[in-house]
Amino acid sequence: MTMRGYYIDLGFKDVRRGLYDAFDFDENGIPKYCYSFGHFYNITFICHYALYHYTLFLKFKRMNNLDIFMHVSDWIIKNGEETSDCFVFPYSFPWNGMSPPWISALGQGRILSVLTRAYEFSGDKHYLNIARKAMNPFATNIADGGVQTKFPDGELAFAEYPYYNRKPNIVLNGFITSLVGLYDLAEIGEEHRAADLFYKGLYGLESNLHRYDLGYWSAYDLFGLIPNVASDEYHLYHIMQLWALFEMTGRDFLKSYARRWYAYRKGLRLFFLRSLSKGYRKLHRIISRTITNLNNELYASHL
Repeated sequence: MTMRGYYIDLGFKDVRRGLYDAFDFDENGIPKYCYSFGHFYNITFICHYALYHYTLFLKFKRMNNLDIFMHVSDWIIKNGEETSDCFVFPYSFPWNGMSPPWISALGQGRILSVLTRAYEFSGDKHYLNIARKAMNPFATNIADGGVQTKFPDGELAFAEYPYYNRKPNIVLNGFITSLVGLYDLAEIGEEHRAADLFYKGLYGLESNLHRYDLGYWSAYDLFGLIPNVASDEYHLYHIMQLWALFEMTGRDFLKSYARRWYAYRKGLRLFFLRSLSKGYRKLHRIISRTITNLNNELYASHL
């Protein structure tokens, strides 16, 4: 039996910095995230929790970790929204100007990574069939309820935040996470449509990765005239993601950007410009958070 862990160290990315301390586990052992406006299921974090336990099982062979992974996998299928040709797990809270319910390439990509591994371990094709349905939003434009969008040059992309009447900003880490999910479905599930979407998305990344390269740091997304510079944590995560994609595909452009962005972390390279950009990012986040909190409080008051 072939079993593979997740390609990126989720423990390093989130667990060690206290993400799980913000969880409120329900009576079924499923984490809810504690936002200022209430406790909500977030499929991204639920899948994170499942994949982390699967990786722990592969490392230490503890059956309780495998039990948690399979339990969460089953819960996702039971509590998502399934139709004859699609499976989604919508977010039930407002965020970044989007009203619930809304879906994300980030969340759908994580679902693919979870369910394909559940299939790989169990051999139960039900997991694979649901994963194939969860892929369909990647083949559907945002205007039609999916997560597919375009980079400025017209190449394929997938949106973490699929705005309907705003120019897509294409968050880099969310886009790469969605590619990883498609890769899992293509490899583990031998799904040719997923492979096609993966390689088209990879080509889009190759053609547009320079847009995220600020010459001194990486950008979080493509929003605004002034770059939304990534935090230190997200910059390191970009490097980890690009290196994982390089190991998957052997594409040298991924390795070159991973090494270049790693070098940006050394010394005081363009420190002044980076400080200006970080200042802009903080101001932008304060304004965005204020607007989001106001919207969320308004939403919560009507629950």
